[in-house]
Amino acid sequence: MTTPVRLAVRDDIDRIDAIEAASFTADRFARRNLRRMLTGGRTRFFLADAETGQGGYLALSLRTGSTVARIYSLAVDPVSRRQGIADALLQAAIACAAAENCDRVRLEVRPSNKAAVKLYERLGFRLHDKRIAYYEDGETALVLERPVGTGSTTFPAEHDPS
Repeated sequence: MTTPVRLAVRDDIDRIDAIEAASFTADRFARRNLRRMLTGGRTRFFLADAETGQGGYLALSLRTGSTVARIYSLAVDPVSRRQGIADALLQAAIACAAAENCDRVRLEVRPSNKAAVKLYERLGFRLHDKRIAYYEDGETALVLERPVGTGSTTFPAEHDPS
């Protein structure tokens, strides 16, 4: 079964913030930052439904003039994990990047987050760089990157920040 993914709208801020709070104890976005990104126009937020829990969200930044799309955050409510949500969100983000004429998608991940690293590698992300002491606790970030191809991913309906 395919996990439904859609673009978020302004009214989704409560759900996005709840997923963020349930997923991260450190290095989390403040609600005001999430709202600013959601309504600012350069970041696309994707929401995925779940059989249980809040589901998940992904924030994808698209900079004007850049061919690199950046995944700022991917969070899945702990109750909703192991349902294919992260995979579905990543596929939607890659499709969005392709539709926006980006040729690469980039993200940072903790090397200690073995499950996330494994997922990203399975989806074609490879080590691009490292950022020393990137996280609040001093852990280094792996910078992973994936070329955007012409896969079978589908992009949800157009973003409407209103």
